[in-house]
Amino acid sequence: MIPGFKARVFSLHDVLMYLAIARKHVRLMALLICFSLMCGLTFYIFARPVYHAQALIHVEDLSRPIDTDKLYNDSQLAAVPMQLTAPHIMERTAHALGVDGSNRDLEEKYLTKITAVLDQQHNLTVNVWVATPELANNWTETMLREFVAYRAEKRIEDRDLKFKTFTKEVAEASGRLDQQTSEKISFQDQRGVTEALIRLKSISTLPDDLSRLTSRIDEMGRVRIRLQDPSLENDVVAKLSLISSIEEKSDTQLHVGQSVEKGSGNNADHSPEKKSGDQSGTSVIVVPSLMKSQRPWDSLLQEQQQIKAHSDELLKIFKLGSAKMAEPTRQLEAIQEKLEAEYQVAQTRFDLEYQEQINKKKDLEGRLPEYNAIKSKYEKLLTEAALFNVSKLPYENYIAEMKRNLEATEYGGEKERVNFEYLALTQPSDGRPVSPNRAKLVLISLAVGLALALGIPFLIEYLDHTLTNLEEVESVFRMRGLGIVPQIDASSSGAAALISRDEGHKDALIENFRVIRTNVLSMGSMTKEPHVIMVTSAMPKEGKTVVSSNLAVSFAHTGARTLLIDTDLRRGRLHRLFGYRKDPGLSNLLLGEATLEQACRSTGQENLTILSAGRHLESGTELLGSSRFRELMQTLRARYDRIIVDTPPVLGLSETAMMQSIVDGVLFVIWTGNTPARSAKSAVDMLAANGANFYGFVLNRLDLSATANYYQYYYYSHDYYYQHPLENA
Repeated sequence: MIPGFKARVFSLHDVLMYLAIARKHVRLMALLICFSLMCGLTFYIFARPVYHAQALIHVEDLSRPIDTDKLYNDSQLAAVPMQLTAPHIMERTAHALGVDGSNRDLEEKYLTKITAVLDQQHNLTVNVWVATPELANNWTETMLREFVAYRAEKRIEDRDLKFKTFTKEVAEASGRLDQQTSEKISFQDQRGVTEALIRLKSISTLPDDLSRLTSRIDEMGRVRIRLQDPSLENDVVAKLSLISSIEEKSDTQLHVGQSVEKGSGNNADHSPEKKSGDQSGTSVIVVPSLMKSQRPWDSLLQEQQQIKAHSDELLKIFKLGSAKMAEPTRQLEAIQEKLEAEYQVAQTRFDLEYQEQINKKKDLEGRLPEYNAIKSKYEKLLTEAALFNVSKLPYENYIAEMKRNLEATEYGGEKERVNFEYLALTQPSDGRPVSPNRAKLVLISLAVGLALALGIPFLIEYLDHTLTNLEEVESVFRMRGLGIVPQIDASSSGAAALISRDEGHKDALIENFRVIRTNVLSMGSMTKEPHVIMVTSAMPKEGKTVVSSNLAVSFAHTGARTLLIDTDLRRGRLHRLFGYRKDPGLSNLLLGEATLEQACRSTGQENLTILSAGRHLESGTELLGSSRFRELMQTLRARYDRIIVDTPPVLGLSETAMMQSIVDGVLFVIWTGNTPARSAKSAVDMLAANGANFYGFVLNRLDLSATANYYQYYYYSHDYYYQHPLENA
């Protein structure tokens, strides 16, 4: 486990613990550093030497009247570095320098790396790393020469290919265009577009004629109403003027209409594709005063005015009824009669024309449905023709574009758009390799070794999910740590693993169990009196038998009558620790094969009695769950002050969970640095689910010789008790 990994504050304690972890893995760290340095040395011995040179190339991008960038794939300046270092250019360059092979062979044997960077002044800085100094100094100039040659070859090849392809495409497009034109003419003939246009032209003036007739009839109707006005009953001249004005207006419109129809008819376009905005014809300017003709009654009106003027002169001399005034009066009456006759003729002509206009209007209105039908059909045919044209490819545009490209290709076929100028070697190779660099390689190897030396131990500790720290276990399980049990010498077995007052070298171990005993008793005062104490663990071989035995010995040292029971009826080994036979024991007692006095045997320790497991049984679960075992425990409670129950492991077996109701509390044993946290957590949760009363846990087999453990638990060590004089305590 990593110290302080989940803590919010990084303390000095954590620093010291990290140092202890480093000391723990110091051999591995040294081995990793040496391994990294050895790898660096191996690389230095077997790596091929690399030589470096730097050269400068000036690049100029030219603008031409006809841009051939799309025609010949001419590159912009930004793409020049990538094209210059393309694999096929590398192969051409190597071949020119006398080195044959594919691009992969070049990278494996000769060419390590090449870079090209373009700056703002259009200077291309080329760095090469190759296997020999001669290649380093000559590579850039040769590469540029081959690159320019390749571009020229590529342009000629592209030009020839475009001429060949475009010529073929133009011929094919021309054939398609002729075919399309024939289809277009055939479509118009089949659909009757020309016939519909001719029919529409023949009656195209019908709406305008109908509109003019309607306007003419309306004007004539207004004149008729005016002629019937009582105020004009005796004014023949006014009536003639009204009739004459409408006739003159009709003549003017007739002359203008005929001129316009004549001009438009001479310039008519019968094509269905003619745009509506295109108009042709002769413009006619009509001046009404010039077209005005002499009216028949104008002379009568002039003569009447002259006679009236002469009569007015005579009235100044003669009276109205005199003989001199009779002749002018007779002349005026004669003229009036002629005007009346002219009016009757004009009125008859006006009425005939009015009726004729009405008849013409009815005739045109009768032809209007025919006109609408022809117009609708023609518009529909125009729509179909437009759709037909849209569905066809514009081959004429394609042909024009391809011819333009052919001309541009021919014009710019031999003209280079980007010019290159090799300037000089700015950093020539002096014959000394730049790689491998000893100093750099040592630093890199050392850095990698240090990273591995720090990272791998850290990873090992991070992946270590075993329980080693007392405080962390208390935080995770929310259970009190009762104490630790140091690692006993591996050669110790049997009775040698038990504490005794007569063995001075185990005083530290005795003190450890005194601490555990005291903590158990203090927890009992807060929860339940520890009369019957179960000692268990999550998995086998975690040392619960040794812990339970020494805890029983520690209670016996206080003068309490103590009984140690081995309830592992499958593989109990408590009898071996004390040097006894396994039976008679608990199984024999529960089966009625032995009495309590025969099964319970005294030990060499004062006040300590043991009850071994007895004959091993696979059906021990049924015996421990029987009422006979409960009665036995009640009897033993009356005889002994403390009863320590050594049980099977929790995970995978059911005996421990079944005995929760007959014990007062549980002491949980954890093998330090071996028990996985997940297994311990599962065991604790299982016991808690069955109503277990936890007094706490014990960290067993703690190796105090390890630096990290010694720093954390130095007060549990032998030195704490025996290397400090009492006067300094």
